Amino acid sequence: MDRKNVTERFVMLCGMDKSEASAWRALIEDACIYIEARLKKQQLSDDEKRRAELLCAAYAYRGWCQSGSGNITAFSAGEVHITSPQRKSDTAETLWQRLCAESRDLIRGGNYLFGRVMT
Repeated sequence: MDRKNVTERFVMLCGMDKSEASAWRALIEDACIYIEARLKKQQLSDDEKRRAELLCAAYAYRGWCQSGSGNITAFSAGEVHITSPQRKSDTAETLWQRLCAESRDLIRGGNYLFGRVMT
């Protein structure tokens, strides 16, 4: 899996400048390791590699949103006013879940349903 491609997709999802991505290198690397451990096969076609790289980027984006980064709701300084959506983490979670569903052929499931054990 090409970390450069994953980083480019992560930057795009976050809407950040490429120069800011180095601060999130560990998060991106952890996402790649997580997805690689869940892959069903070692040899991927070019299309499958691109899909896996997008999964890595989406997983890193989900973690980035959950960390509180990029969750500015409003900021004003003189004539400058910045507003962003409050719930980026909801969007990131929805994206992650959709990509997981679409990639069942690539990755093993890892979602757990917590509840009580019925006997």
